[in-house]
Amino acid sequence: MKHLINIKDLSMDEINQICARALDFEKGIRKSNHLNGHIVNMFFEPSTRTKISFEMAINKINAHKYDFCASNSSLNKGEDLYDTINNLSAIGINIVVLRHSDNDLISNLANEKYFQDISFVNAGSGTSSHPTQALLDYYTIKKQFLNTQDKIITIVGDIKHSRVAKSNIELLKKAKMKIRCLTSENLMGEKVEGVEYYTDLKSAFEGADIVMALRIQKERLQEHVDINEYIHNFQITKENLPYATFLMHPGPINKDIEIQSEVLKTQNARTILNQAKNGVFVRMAVLDTLLASMGV
Repeated sequence: MKHLINIKDLSMDEINQICARALDFEKGIRKSNHLNGHIVNMFFEPSTRTKISFEMAINKINAHKYDFCASNSSLNKGEDLYDTINNLSAIGINIVVLRHSDNDLISNLANEKYFQDISFVNAGSGTSSHPTQALLDYYTIKKQFLNTQDKIITIVGDIKHSRVAKSNIELLKKAKMKIRCLTSENLMGEKVEGVEYYTDLKSAFEGADIVMALRIQKERLQEHVDINEYIHNFQITKENLPYATFLMHPGPINKDIEIQSEVLKTQNARTILNQAKNGVFVRMAVLDTLLASMGV
């Protein structure tokens, strides 16, 4: 594995190897000392969970961490990003962890032949992909169910603008899970073969083993969304969430929009904090795999 750009680039064997490595880190079985590894975080969009868990993952594998601040960088002096990364590579950076609003930027960077000595990790690209979130979500599901094949997951919310949904659908299809998407027609987006689509909550929740809620992404919305109508039709409540259902959310949560506050106090919702916790181990596994492949 040279880069981690999209889930579609990974085989199911590679996904399971990352999960196994993450579990070893969680259990304390595996230790890494990448003292010669140098990793820079380049976040061009706001982030809490992803950014800090990458920072913690870097520290825990004993690599060197560098934070790139775009507003204080040479980008403000006219340098383009390609030249910036070329210089980071020359300085000795091994991995660039990149979040950007452009759907294709990280793929284009990874395909540039003159970035031979650097690896890229996608920490969220536009509305297209967020592979480490999908990996940590699958890791969380796998720990709960062990055998995930044929388990039913209902993903509810802003499917159209969600990079999390797109990456999860790619991964969970590989894992042979049964995927349902629930939302209004204008937030459905392009439909994916093999996925069932619903606009009725009761039908979409019936028999579901897992419900994954998504944030309404107000910063990306071009469509008009009536929030009160969304709450009426799609909000997860104590009344409509089956007792045994495994509840997930990548965060941040808009309380009392996607999920009723009362639900967040129940046993069902404890998984949401476990997702954040598991993100550290999964990102340790990803970075450890890349640095090991470089011999760093």
